[in-house]
Amino acid sequence: MNISSPFQNPFKVLTPESMTAAEVHAQFVIPFSDFNKICELGHTIVHGPRGCGKSMIFRYLLPDCQCLATEKSLNHIHFLAFLISIKNTIPNLTEFRRLEDKHAENILNEHLLVIFTATKIYQSLATLNLPDSPEALAEVKKYYSEIFSSQLRKCGGEIPNPPNTLKTAKEMFHFIMETCNGIYSDVVQYIRRLALTSDMVIPYKSALCGYTDFLLPVLTSLREISFLPKGPIYLLIDDADYLNEPQTLSLNSWVSTRTQGNVSIKISTQFRYKTYQTSYGLPIQSPHDYQSINIADIYTTKRGRYLDRVEEIIGLRLKNAGIKASPREFFPTNEKQEAAISERAEKIKSEWLQNKRGFRPSDDALRYARPEYIRSLSGQAKSKNTYSYSGFDHLVHISSGLVRYFLEPAAVMYDEQISSQPNKPVVKIDHSIQNKVVRAEADRLMFSEFNHIRSQNEAPKSEMDKLFNLISWLGGTFSRKLLSDDSERRVFSIALSGAPNQEIEDIFDLGVRYSYFHRSSIGKKDGTGRTRLYVLTRRLAPHFSLDPTSFAGYLWATPEILRESMLHPNRVLNRMKKSSVDDTLESGQLNLFDD
Repeated sequence: MNISSPFQNPFKVLTPESMTAAEVHAQFVIPFSDFNKICELGHTIVHGPRGCGKSMIFRYLLPDCQCLATEKSLNHIHFLAFLISIKNTIPNLTEFRRLEDKHAENILNEHLLVIFTATKIYQSLATLNLPDSPEALAEVKKYYSEIFSSQLRKCGGEIPNPPNTLKTAKEMFHFIMETCNGIYSDVVQYIRRLALTSDMVIPYKSALCGYTDFLLPVLTSLREISFLPKGPIYLLIDDADYLNEPQTLSLNSWVSTRTQGNVSIKISTQFRYKTYQTSYGLPIQSPHDYQSINIADIYTTKRGRYLDRVEEIIGLRLKNAGIKASPREFFPTNEKQEAAISERAEKIKSEWLQNKRGFRPSDDALRYARPEYIRSLSGQAKSKNTYSYSGFDHLVHISSGLVRYFLEPAAVMYDEQISSQPNKPVVKIDHSIQNKVVRAEADRLMFSEFNHIRSQNEAPKSEMDKLFNLISWLGGTFSRKLLSDDSERRVFSIALSGAPNQEIEDIFDLGVRYSYFHRSSIGKKDGTGRTRLYVLTRRLAPHFSLDPTSFAGYLWATPEILRESMLHPNRVLNRMKKSSVDDTLESGQLNLFDD
């Protein structure tokens, strides 16, 4: 894909659903080594926050992209994938709660999910590049009469006759889609009518379809159609967090059937998957029933691969835009600042024999040169905010493991650069523009974005307030640590030195859900297993004037201090003025009379 205009923004983020196969093929980079688990046979659940690329992965697996990627015709690609996007589409009707019989509620919810899925499948088939021949139409008609109609009849559904006006296989698949859509409407209207009556004696007379008695057989039989792939079927259930609990139970039951040889189910979630129980009361378990992939965990353990991936993605976008610069040339550093930091590094190396804090002079230079430079900006002139967050590597670290959070600020930078030099091709982004944009993005994330999330009422406001206090306190704590004389100053992580209560876990989990934290683990101090480690998003580094380049440093904190920080962050920060950061975090003592 070539971008024709030199002024078209190469970093613009498009929703995967709106992208053509050519656009996806031109921009897609294999995201991580476990990507093969998603492409292979087997059920898979992919966890990750918004913007981590789950939907892009699913878009890449669809037939039009696979034909381009493999350079094969439709009937020769390795699998046939269908995207079932849940968000804002399948209704979580409150009227379901009027069903006094829990079993009836589960049956109707599974039927709704099955028919919704079938509708999306046939809608997708109707959009594929299918042959227009009479033979192709005859094959789909045969499939309808012998497979689809037979299974629907067994489920109690009415079988409409296709009109004689249908001329192509695509039109026939569209007719099957409309048939499913009609069944879907029947159950939605039935549930809604329950809200209009005081009794519960309204009989349900339409079809009742399940996974094994309807969806599985109509899916597997698609492989008998000559112009479709002969490999397995992949159901890509995107944003499965938006299913209600009975629907989630049903989906888990599909996974538990272990039909992956014919139909593999790929599920994406944003850490809010409601349950791992099935409709039968048994849990699905990894790796026996499915493979589990956590994209955020991959970033915290394989950061070098993430940097390489972003470099490849940006390199492709620059190439497609006709820009010859490499990613590092296009996003240059503030040379004056980097020269000053290098000068400090050389001084630290020359004084290593006297101080000797690390194993090698280069260790001390890496650990202390940048923090000491930032501290020098925080002196009497109070110019800490003059630190420049610029340069490709800085921007990668600040994106905190999510490519979207590199691309979105980069798109703003590109537009700013054009505005600063009208009618001139963009060959690089000035370091001042980079710094301006990432600082504005950090402030937006801390304030307006947080307030927007809070207004959505997806979590109690009291919990959102505690999360905001926790983030504010951690940012302030890490800033104090950076400006201290401690041996390890560059920290972005907090480890729990005791067992947290449910309240603390819930607030951290809320932060993970909205990408304010990454979650990991670390060995306990006493060597008796592992404990939780939470990493503050580096997108906030400019807001708190932190160094985003460090990954090794972390602090220990007691549950008592964490809970106090969620209620009174300034109180704990003020105590740090009187003692060291580490002593305050480890004390576990609450002082109710501190200002």
